[in-house]
Amino acid sequence: RGAAVVPVRPGGQAVSEAARLLRDTYGGRCQVCAWHPEERYGTSLCEGHHLQWLSRGGDDDVDNMALLCPNHHRAVHRCDAPFDHDGLAFDFGGFREALVLNEHLPLAA
Repeated sequence: RGAAVVPVRPGGQAVSEAARLLRDTYGGRCQVCAWHPEERYGTSLCEGHHLQWLSRGGDDDVDNMALLCPNHHRAVHRCDAPFDHDGLAFDFGGFREALVLNEHLPLAA
């Protein structure tokens, strides 16, 4: 009674308030490819990715996050692709994947 209900992902991890805000901002679409799983499957599958990973000192804050589909999220982690804030893109070494949806990250001056 009176306890907050915290949404969890299938793996049992809590979904942060920042990730919920991103999901609302982008309607559940991946910011890289604009895939909309809710339209196809009726459920949210995109995840909040920390641009500077939490394990590397990043904050759990919307200014340090992008909403990614499971494929892009996995690729960024597997390839250790850093985020270029100036170009608003993930750098995979041989190529870059820019955000096609962006409402919350500032453009470089």
